[in-house]
Amino acid sequence: MALLNQGQWPAVVQKDLSLIFLDQFRDIPSMAPLIYRYKKAEQGVERDLETGDIGVVPVFDGEVSYEDVRQGYTKDVSETEYALGLKVTRRLLRNDLYGVVQDRTRLLAQAFRHLRETRAAFPFVNAFNTGFTVGDGLQLCSTAHTSRFGGATQSNRATNAFSAPNLQTNVIRMKKFTTNRDNPMVNIPDTIIIPMDLEETAYHINKSAGQVNTANNNRNYQEGRYKVIVWDNYLTDVDNWFIANSMMMKQKLIFREWDPVQFFRSGEFNTLVSLYAGYCSFEVSSVEWRWVLGSEV
Repeated sequence: MALLNQGQWPAVVQKDLSLIFLDQFRDIPSMAPLIYRYKKAEQGVERDLETGDIGVVPVFDGEVSYEDVRQGYTKDVSETEYALGLKVTRRLLRNDLYGVVQDRTRLLAQAFRHLRETRAAFPFVNAFNTGFTVGDGLQLCSTAHTSRFGGATQSNRATNAFSAPNLQTNVIRMKKFTTNRDNPMVNIPDTIIIPMDLEETAYHINKSAGQVNTANNNRNYQEGRYKVIVWDNYLTDVDNWFIANSMMMKQKLIFREWDPVQFFRSGEFNTLVSLYAGYCSFEVSSVEWRWVLGSEV
């Protein structure tokens, strides 16, 4: 582990240094609470379950037909541990005239905030690859999601660019999702999730009274229909965008914590070195995919 000592930071122990520029405090407005259901983990490996649908109600012919109801896909979720620390000599702590070392410890806290936000965005950043998978073993947004009951293969993946007409196209596609037994379902998308590069376009679509980017005098059908989540810096692709059913998303997309972020401080007696460390253990998961439709442009 690297050691912070006076040889590495000679400037902060000199009285003739009149001004020091500390790293900018990274105040991160988290989007995760708008998207995730938080859950305290209760065992080493936890399991998400897709509940199975039932079939079509048949005509009663004098005897009740009984349905064979079975569970859907399952997905095991194991914890991932994270830790990071600093080692600082007693001499540097004593001679630090500008609080630079204390600021390093504050930045350590911000590093953990950044970690949690990065992992929260991970399912969306990796929605079109197998870096993040759901119950059927496929990526979150796939053209061929399967059913454990033999239902039809379905797609929640598009390629159209973000615009008012394409938003409506994707909304209709999402409303047509069926259950794992091919039954119709009530699935109304009410949330748009976008990178900051698409924020202005989203504002025009969701706030304009008239039709967007046309000379028509028609009312804008999309006005005020959606909550817009703009995930600055964490949705790394500038074109990809998502629509979601927020109620289903908060139910199925889980931020599971084994240990919340904790910070520790200790000292080594023989070397007179102070130790600062942070630790946490968590993972994100979703067994279900029907809460979202993503467009990989």
